[in-house]
Amino acid sequence: MGQRMNMDIPKQFIPVLGKPVLMHTINKFREYDPKLQIVVIIPKEHIPLWKDLCTEFAFNIEHQIVTGGKQRFYSVKNGLSRVPDDALVLIHDGVRPLVSTETIDRVAQMAEEKGNAIPYIDIVHSVRKVANGKNKAIDRSKLKIIQTPQGFHSTLIKQAYAKRYRKSFTDDASVLEALGYEINLVKGNNKNMKITNSTDIHLVECLMGI
Repeated sequence: MGQRMNMDIPKQFIPVLGKPVLMHTINKFREYDPKLQIVVIIPKEHIPLWKDLCTEFAFNIEHQIVTGGKQRFYSVKNGLSRVPDDALVLIHDGVRPLVSTETIDRVAQMAEEKGNAIPYIDIVHSVRKVANGKNKAIDRSKLKIIQTPQGFHSTLIKQAYAKRYRKSFTDDASVLEALGYEINLVKGNNKNMKITNSTDIHLVECLMGI
């Protein structure tokens, strides 16, 4: 929904270098593998706008459209209903258009081998934990920033999403982790940022132009 953007249109539809962010993102996965079956999850009220944009920009990459839910958990659950069992599924934020094909491949290969994989990057800033009015330094080498796509054997992640929603679910890996599975990490790419505010849009445009 992009509620933090304070803009008239959802952030995945905001134009970046001449076309909506989501189109850049979908195109990156098509570059990785033209045979991928793509499912796009969009809030019900925004589906007509997306269809109009596809017509306006002559966007012809084949994809299925699924209605989103009231929270990310339910949106992903809806999308998984279109994914067959015994498949490999990559779940990605539509507003991460700078994911590299190398990151996608590392996730896919590890998930194929071990059942799941998520990309990470190292934290380069100092980090402190704040609690009860006090703060203390944390060893940043023990912390990682998690990105998407997050890859899974579809049977496993569908089993995980059959469970009841918890507020502790921050991403797809945390949903699977709740079933007792260990999560496998692979290296992401530093440019694979998630657009969350207007400043991010300008930064993404600069990075795309490099």
